[in-house]
Amino acid sequence: MVATTKDKKKYKTIQKKVDKTVESPCTNVCKYDTKEEFCIGCYRTKQELQDWWIMTREQKLETLEKIEERKLS
Repeated sequence: MVATTKDKKKYKTIQKKVDKTVESPCTNVCKYDTKEEFCIGCYRTKQELQDWWIMTREQKLETLEKIEERKLS
């Protein structure tokens, strides 16, 4: 599929809106625990991994708080 000019403009607009102020917790381990609840490297769920790049800053910070709780349990 060839990207049209319209597609390219839409992509650039989306890129500008993506929050890049919160660094991803990815550790490049990418393996799931035995219950397959979350990655044993970054402690994110599959849904959180999938959504990270479209989350708002606030959502990312909330996710990081959840990650800290998972690490402690």
